[in-house]
Amino acid sequence: MIMRKISNTFVLAALSLYFCNGLISCAYGHSLVFGPEFFPSESGKSQRVVKRFSVHDVNQKFFVSVQSGSDSEKGVSRGTININGKLVFSPDEIGKPFKMLTKPVTLQKQNDISVEMAGESDSPIIVTIMSLKAQRVTAKISPLGGRVNLEEYALVTFPAKAFDITQEVRMSINASPATQDIFEANATGPRLPYEIRINTGNKAPATDIAVAIKYPDSFFSSDYQMHICARIYDNPDTPDVQDRFCLIDSGVGHTGAIITSLPTYVFSNHYGKNGTYEAIITVMLIH
Repeated sequence: MIMRKISNTFVLAALSLYFCNGLISCAYGHSLVFGPEFFPSESGKSQRVVKRFSVHDVNQKFFVSVQSGSDSEKGVSRGTININGKLVFSPDEIGKPFKMLTKPVTLQKQNDISVEMAGESDSPIIVTIMSLKAQRVTAKISPLGGRVNLEEYALVTFPAKAFDITQEVRMSINASPATQDIFEANATGPRLPYEIRINTGNKAPATDIAVAIKYPDSFFSSDYQMHICARIYDNPDTPDVQDRFCLIDSGVGHTGAIITSLPTYVFSNHYGKNGTYEAIITVMLIH
């Protein structure tokens, strides 16, 4: 099902200036240890790509996810993924139609990942390895406004009068299987293998907020278009449909971030713990 686009009230050109200083030095944090990396497939040909990466703390728990670059039900080419010589995904798993597969994996300080693709499809796969190390930040936002900066992932700016009293806001990175199920129910393409959660406590912001999400170089250099999408429980454009991911008008800035204005109704007390208001967003790829 095609996701419905939502219009914004902020001008994207102004957002580019707004975020220029805030994201210019961003890079990925420790939770993301490899990728997201595209591995292309060429119909009728077999090709094998080996890449190396390192991790600092091998005692963490890691997982590898592979996404299909296809937006159809035809699946991708048959292939295998090996890490440090051990088979992680078999041809039977990758050759079937899928959107995202995830498995735990053990890593060393220095690692090799080998991806071999062969078959009749030209669709790539996208491979990511992450640690389960928590990534979160908390900030107090006054009625005058303020920022929440989850370094190397996202920057959120609350304008004046977003809250009438000082409010504690938390932002975190999660890779929830339940959220992925909701995404797959109506999405047509791959996405960042994690979502960003913005929790504003016992009240939603009274105004739209400015958001910038750091994107990987592989997304920018691919043949896909990047869009921010949000999980919305009550969408005023589709009152008869609840709890699905919807596209948000967004633009790619010059600082390695995709930027948007997040509507207030994206925040729902159905998503946060103990009835708190939370927005769930990610970056989706559309071919």
